[in-house]
Amino acid sequence: MTKQTNIDESTLDISSLLSGTIRTGGKVTDVHLKELGVAAEIEDTKTRVHCYRLPIDANGRVRYKPLAEFLRERIVDYAIPRKRIDDAKRHLNETGSTALLSKLEKEAKVLFTSLSQSGEGGELLVFAFAEAVFGLTQVICKMSLKTSTEMHYHGADGVYAKGTDEAGLNIYWGESKLYENPSDAVRDCLGSLAPFLIDPDGSDSARSQDVFLINEFASFDDPKITEGLKRYFDLDDKNSLSLKHCGIALIGFDSASYLDDGMNTDEAKLEAELEKQIPAWIKQIKNRVGKENIGTYEINFICVTMRTVKEFRTYFLSLLES
Repeated sequence: MTKQTNIDESTLDISSLLSGTIRTGGKVTDVHLKELGVAAEIEDTKTRVHCYRLPIDANGRVRYKPLAEFLRERIVDYAIPRKRIDDAKRHLNETGSTALLSKLEKEAKVLFTSLSQSGEGGELLVFAFAEAVFGLTQVICKMSLKTSTEMHYHGADGVYAKGTDEAGLNIYWGESKLYENPSDAVRDCLGSLAPFLIDPDGSDSARSQDVFLINEFASFDDPKITEGLKRYFDLDDKNSLSLKHCGIALIGFDSASYLDDGMNTDEAKLEAELEKQIPAWIKQIKNRVGKENIGTYEINFICVTMRTVKEFRTYFLSLLES
């Protein structure tokens, strides 16, 4: 990689630069997901577990469709490089025409796969948590680099960043799995995440392709952000010594605690039943963190319980086809 020299060392405040790029516009946890208990630190690890459930409406129905719609409304933010979005916004302000914004929405829809076992709803959930809930900045839109709309781009499900008070940079490698069974989801999610955390820096590391993409395609209007990020990934730059690899992992899975529509009349009972299961989920996560040898890495692990992953996925994909 070519060493970056465009920005004076004293002007690089990556924390402030990144914090100014975070898009909020409402949190997925405001209405569409309800937190179960409080986030729990797993003993002898740096993994923090956050558990959520779907809300129940006044007629006892499980509200999974509004969650899918909330995510659908964010596909442009997730899939299209922010520089192109900013250009479209400027075009709207200058001309009053929404044509470019409409074009970006169509492009974003095309980028999503129509495969029935698509995990891209999970990737969007990671995105929704990363930016608005955890205050992380998406540094690359990998969806826009897919060579085929029927294939997933290999690598991490998302790449996010946050500056530190010590002028360091934390990179959060995102992984998600939406499975029927929570233990299978935990196993595969952390199995996929581990190489991005533990591989030593080098051209043969699991994250080397993603690092290349960050250097080539990270797209911000402010060149200080793009060039600043590259410094942390340049192994010949001293800033690379302050780059910390972290994880943001999300699993969605089925739970029999949800009943058929109209029968979920006792929301407090539902919540109590789900909270009783949290220790078992945490135990599974702790065991897998140990097996993958990633206990020393900071990981935000998100558990989302659903009535069935299948009904959520089916509806989400139908929204992309409309």
